[in-house]
Amino acid sequence: MKQVKKYLKMISPFNNMQEMPEAIFVVKKMLAFLAIYFSAAVLGEAVIIGGLMAMGYNPLQGDMPTENPAGVLVGLFPYYGFIIFILFTMLYCKLVEKRTLRSMGFRKPVSDYLVGAVMAVALLAVIMGICCITGCISFEGMNEKVSYGYLLALFIGFIIQSMGEEILCRGFLMPSLLKKISVPSAVLVSSTAFALPHVTSFSEMEMKFRVVGILNLYLVSVLFSLLVIYRSNIWGACGLHGVWNSLLYGVFGLNLSGSEENAAGVLCFKVEEFNLLNGGMYGIEASVITMVVLGIAVVLIWKGCRKYN
Repeated sequence: MKQVKKYLKMISPFNNMQEMPEAIFVVKKMLAFLAIYFSAAVLGEAVIIGGLMAMGYNPLQGDMPTENPAGVLVGLFPYYGFIIFILFTMLYCKLVEKRTLRSMGFRKPVSDYLVGAVMAVALLAVIMGICCITGCISFEGMNEKVSYGYLLALFIGFIIQSMGEEILCRGFLMPSLLKKISVPSAVLVSSTAFALPHVTSFSEMEMKFRVVGILNLYLVSVLFSLLVIYRSNIWGACGLHGVWNSLLYGVFGLNLSGSEENAAGVLCFKVEEFNLLNGGMYGIEASVITMVVLGIAVVLIWKGCRKYN
């Protein structure tokens, strides 16, 4: 019984014990990740439900706003709700792990956010260019009905959402793991944590799209992780992640991570036939073209990391 209590105390995410085998330490940090994630998700859901009820709707009975501006506002809630994830992660690191914001990657230069943003533009330009050349996606022209006010609000939401995911996976989890395990192991575990919440969006996809999509999730997560290590801060990963989502959904008007919402981007692209080149229903994030481009980017950043070290 004493032995059981000892192990329960070791893996508890609510203490800062570190003297334990590596495998148990990894379990402990994954439990902490899940505790933060689900606590923030539950509170965020409660806030959204409370806000809707205050607006005169009852989401518990399926009564949701569908007309604008209330309908648009509800669509933005999930993105802005990541403010709660950011606060919960920072509080956990401060109160439980006794860590500073600097230890979470909030170091200079903040301008590295622009470095990540430029990387996102370059990667998507290459991917979309290849998709158009191969004919798996065709350009139809400009969207004359786009709402730039909505897109601005959406871009801000993507910045918050991507920063929340990066702070949780690359600001909290990866540095915590590095206290005990190697860099490759820490990158792999934090990438698995990053992929977990996204896996459910593959549930209705064909197996071939699931395989490529999950591989791409790991590749982009490894890219984020290596960028944090290479630049010694979290800003570049936040910029790459946020601008990637903003461009893919808000500019190109393409499906984002299997989202069933209809994107209203600045540009109009058309997918004639679902295949592995364009990623099918999931979008280009389940495309083999994206897999190759991300793979090359990972190799280049990895070489940069080794040279830097």
